[in-house]
Amino acid sequence: MHYTIKEKKPLPRSEFFIHIELPPEAVSNEREHVLDRLKKDAELPGFRKGFVPEKMLRERIGEMALWEEASEHALSEALAEIFRTEKLDALGHPRVETIKLAPENPAEFKVTLSLYPKLTLPDYKTIAGAQKSKKPEPITVEEKEIEAVIKEIAAQHERASGEKNFVVSDETVKKFGGFETLADFRAKVKEGLTARKKELAKEKRRAELLHALGEESRGDIPDLLIESELIKMEHELRGQIEQMGGSFDEYLKEVKKDAPMLKKEWRHDAERRARLQLTLLNIAREEKIAAEEKNIDVEVKHLLEHHKDADKESARSFVETLLTNQKVIEFLENHG
Repeated sequence: MHYTIKEKKPLPRSEFFIHIELPPEAVSNEREHVLDRLKKDAELPGFRKGFVPEKMLRERIGEMALWEEASEHALSEALAEIFRTEKLDALGHPRVETIKLAPENPAEFKVTLSLYPKLTLPDYKTIAGAQKSKKPEPITVEEKEIEAVIKEIAAQHERASGEKNFVVSDETVKKFGGFETLADFRAKVKEGLTARKKELAKEKRRAELLHALGEESRGDIPDLLIESELIKMEHELRGQIEQMGGSFDEYLKEVKKDAPMLKKEWRHDAERRARLQLTLLNIAREEKIAAEEKNIDVEVKHLLEHHKDADKESARSFVETLLTNQKVIEFLENHG
């Protein structure tokens, strides 16, 4: 891969700047690869999948769109090589500003990336041990909780069957399968409530552990990582609103704010989330903890089946981080 570094320099807060130029042939080569990939999945009326003529495909997509996607791939390859030769320990996705981009011409980009920050880790095993030594609160299930669940089950049965004034009794519990008496059914409900409360208690202890780890770590957090967390937080909020049948734009009107205002309010939480993520990654490096490739492959495949438009590299990075975090947390819970 040919490229020219026109400028490079370290920035504050563990960031690095690169001004890079790619020759036309580097982008042109990637353009052919992009076309080959698109042809495999292309479908147009009158043509079978994968058999659309290249000329028609180029006309449909547009030369500039092809060149833009090709430049992204070419830049990604060039950056990977720069990271190796310059020994840059990059983390996350870089911020890319396109300076020049036109077919059959050199492409120029200004790239800002996060370097792996040098955090001062807390004594994480001692923190985990302190959390583990706390006496767990007893798990109890009251009769009124069981009654509330049974009442909701009866209401669900009425809605599904159209049956009115349904009463859960020794006779009617047999409709739910596997139960001989109401006492058996109540015992099963209690068992389910107990299991749920145990899981919630475990989640609470885990949250307390993670909070303590994040609070005790020291070091600057790259702005790019904080911005990445802000994007995730907006995406999470959008998803929650849409699940309830609402609109993100309508929500903004309701709270009389815009997205930048929300992100400004969230910045402290975003930095805390980024700090915790870096703390877990540093512990993983320190303890040589890594997710297994076969588990990553399985989860990436599952993710892409449900999100067909997702970027494969981003999906793999997300899954690898998630699985590694889980292994680090389990390590701390077991070795505290």
